[in-house]
Amino acid sequence: MTLAAGALAAVLALGGVAGADASAAPSPDPALMAEITEQQRADLERFASVPVTDAMRADATFDLRADDAGWDLVAEDATWDLRPGDSTTPLETVVEEDEETTVRLTSDLLFRFGEHKVTKSAGTAVRALLDEIPQGAKVSVDGHTDSIGDGAFNDELSERRAQAVADVLRDARPDLRLTVKGHGERQPIAENEADGKDNPVGRAKNRRVEVGYAGTAG
Repeated sequence: MTLAAGALAAVLALGGVAGADASAAPSPDPALMAEITEQQRADLERFASVPVTDAMRADATFDLRADDAGWDLVAEDATWDLRPGDSTTPLETVVEEDEETTVRLTSDLLFRFGEHKVTKSAGTAVRALLDEIPQGAKVSVDGHTDSIGDGAFNDELSERRAQAVADVLRDARPDLRLTVKGHGERQPIAENEADGKDNPVGRAKNRRVEVGYAGTAG
């Protein structure tokens, strides 16, 4: 059942609109929610029938050993509660290229289902990343989704989540010059489908918020 729960968490990710009032989140689109529910049911059935091998565990996005994993399943909303000190699923992946640094933040560890507000534990972890950003730097905050749902809806969701992360950065570092954009599903870093079939692992990687700035740790 752990693998099925991972599939559920991979399907359910929402995001945000720049400058919007955090207390005025739009009501979910009924057609989109019906589509997500059906996809969720199909994912659960498919993954529950798959035998889990050692090779699959070694290649998993989430550690499938529930006895020592660094996350807790929040049953009421099927999300992972981040424990930054010992999480086996990293909040961030750092990419350094051409004197530019991009920190990719995993949306599934930043937000609870149906919300664009950064969780308290995730906010603490995000603020810890600020030590590497130069004083007064120009920082881009870009939101991304997977391919589930309507394109326009994903654009709005990705921007709302990017804005939520930018708010955390601004509160901790008012010296930073922030720009916020939502890209929806248009800039994937992994395949949403593989061999013509749904690819939950790839979709989980695509659900992200990226923080970019000039300079590298080296």
